[in-house]
Parts: sequence; structure tokens; C-alpha cells
Amino acid sequence: MRQTAPVAPRPGRTEGPPRTPEDLRAYLPYLVNRLSNRLTIDQGKLLAERGLTNAALRTLSVLHIYRRLTVNEISVLAVLEQSTASRTVDQMLAAGLVITRENGASDQRRREVAPTAKGERLLKGIWPLVERNRERLADGIERDDIETCVRVLSRMIDNVRQHDL
Repeated sequence: MRQTAPVAPRPGRTEGPPRTPEDLRAYLPYLVNRLSNRLTIDQGKLLAERGLTNAALRTLSVLHIYRRLTVNEISVLAVLEQSTASRTVDQMLAAGLVITRENGASDQRRREVAPTAKGERLLKGIWPLVERNRERLADGIERDDIETCVRVLSRMIDNVRQHDL
């Protein structure tokens, strides 16, 4: 009977949960979550001082790019729960940052949302703070390494993507 060599685990794959602090610091899902949470908290503090939320910033950002989206599309592109996206749009509508247009359906997720001039000005005015946060994240890291990181993370997102957007 022919014996085959055991298959080596893929890089980063573990036989069980991390056992040491070093294992934990090398565990990719932990690193991604830790980084995302830290950035969200830090950016949230900066935005709150200016009366804005992370959800509103992400909503304005995707509307700036796509110009007109439904609430469902905003939830996917801005990485928000659908109910959070809907509440955020309602708050932004009341603040004059977006306008909406109903598509004739009774389902409010079919509302099309677009930024107002006020929303665009707010996004452009707040962007230097967002950019400083990004610069702090990339401090001391070579441009090629950042480009590699972006390429790898984008591929990982493709691997787990649930929507075509």
C-alpha cells in the first residue's frame, strides 16, 4: 500500500485556536478585526467632534462615487446593516446631506439616495481628517508594501464576497 506524505497546512492555517500571544498576533482574522475596530473607533471620535458618524461618512463616500444608490446598495457598499443604512439615510435626509426619490414601491429600500451640495461640501471638508487617519495607519510602511497589502486584502474580499457590488 502506497503511503502519501501528509499535506502541510497552508500558510497561516492552524490546527486549532491560537495558543500563544505570538500565534494570536499572527492570526489574520484577529489582525483584520483589531485593525478595523481601532480605525473605526479613532475615526469615529474625530467625526463625532464634527457631528458626523462613521456610517454617514461611508454613506457620503459611496454616494460621492456612485452619485445615486438605493438604501440596499448603500448598505452593501458602505458595509452597513440594512437597518443601519436606512436609519443613517433618514438622519442625513433630515440634516440636508442627501435627497431621496421613491421608485414607486412601498418598500423604502427602493428609495434612491443622492448627495446634496451640502453633503458634498461636508465630505470634502472632513476628508483631510480621514486622510490623516490613513496616513497614520501607513506611517513607516513602504509604498510597495501598502500596494501589496491592498491587492491581497482586495483578493480576500473577493474570496468572501456575497454581492456583485
